[in-house]
Amino acid sequence: MQENPHIPKFVSVVAIGLGCLDLFRGFMHTILLEYAALNIAGLDLSTSLAGDLLQQMGAFGISNYLTGTMLILIGWKARPLALTMLGVIPVAYAVGVAGIRINSAPYAPSEAAWGGAKPMMVYLAICIVTFVAGVWMTQRRKGRGQRTANQA
Repeated sequence: MQENPHIPKFVSVVAIGLGCLDLFRGFMHTILLEYAALNIAGLDLSTSLAGDLLQQMGAFGISNYLTGTMLILIGWKARPLALTMLGVIPVAYAVGVAGIRINSAPYAPSEAAWGGAKPMMVYLAICIVTFVAGVWMTQRRKGRGQRTANQA
């Protein structure tokens, strides 16, 4: 893949940083699963659904390992893809949240604390700000490059 010299390096740094954070989230959702379920998500594991809840959280942790590795690799090797993914991630979460809200509407509201929600909002804000800044700076750099080429 040809690297785009107009895309700022901070896009790669942020993608790699978020990838490392996703690996940590994967660890929390799998290795420290019960601790995270009780103390961060605030789930009630005294019900007959405890195994189902833990399995769902663990499955999410597996996907965190995948996204973490993906973000690190594309941040390191493919900055244009890193910029794209920083835009795709918030859209994917928005679609997911909408689906969850629509499908869970007929059920009683969750009583869990979902302590990871606020850090997740920061994660998504970082994605959005980096994506917007990266696209803006890329466009500015391309514009400067075209003006310089036209002047020559």
